[in-house]
Amino acid sequence: MQQKLYNLIIKRRSIRLFKQRKVPSAVIKKGVNAARLAPCAANLQFLEYLVVKDKLLREKIFTYTRWAGYLYPRRTPPAGMRPTFYVFILMNKEKSQNFDLRDVGAAAENMILTFLEQGVGACWIASLDRKSLGNFLNIPKNYEIDSVIAGGFAAEEPKLEQDAKNIKYWLDKKNRLHVPKRSLKDIIYFDSLTTLQA
Repeated sequence: MQQKLYNLIIKRRSIRLFKQRKVPSAVIKKGVNAARLAPCAANLQFLEYLVVKDKLLREKIFTYTRWAGYLYPRRTPPAGMRPTFYVFILMNKEKSQNFDLRDVGAAAENMILTFLEQGVGACWIASLDRKSLGNFLNIPKNYEIDSVIAGGFAAEEPKLEQDAKNIKYWLDKKNRLHVPKRSLKDIIYFDSLTTLQA
């Protein structure tokens, strides 16, 4: 069981190009349920989720998002390859006034990995016009939009690269996304920060 989870974590990459096939609501609910059960500071449970599947709503939402900062606008999904659903991560101010954003991170990663387990790709987006989205979606004032998970069946397979110096992802000549990550040996220490363990 642990090996399966680890393999999902290794496989996970942000997906920005999507097949235009509907994702069943049951798949999305399973992802949100996994988010609901993530660790939560003081068990305040201030996170709530708005799922948007409607095509016309999705088209408008897309205009309030910004994609792939290092490759903008080249990796902005074109028409016909955009997300088939969005899950907004909302913070309910009536549940807490001091949001612990680690709760958001834990919930988002649980959701993304659960989607991936079911064959669904996702991109976690924080570059949003929150005010316009809040108005457009009629989100009550006691909620604050933190971020959104854009999802759908993946139409791309980004490639992981080991690179200790470069943090910028890039596109190759075939339009495949390459994502550099620092190697394990460059970030892990045992017992002391003065000695890097191989």
